[in-house]
Amino acid sequence: MSNRKNKAIDVEIKAVTDQLSEVKINKNTLGQIDESGTQIQVQLGPNHKQIVNSFDEGVEVLIAEYNLHH
Repeated sequence: MSNRKNKAIDVEIKAVTDQLSEVKINKNTLGQIDESGTQIQVQLGPNHKQIVNSFDEGVEVLIAEYNLHH
């Protein structure tokens, strides 16, 4: 088993509007978190949305998805 070093990443959360935020890692857009409706929605890709309980959970979902594919 190989040892992997922890590598620092820059997570950026940018407010697009009052209720829509964009999450980026190292300038790669992961998705958006939409708090405009009665439920918080995470846009993971062009055809994938997920309902979450909080903004923080939305960020965690986006980071987890990023880690699966990078």
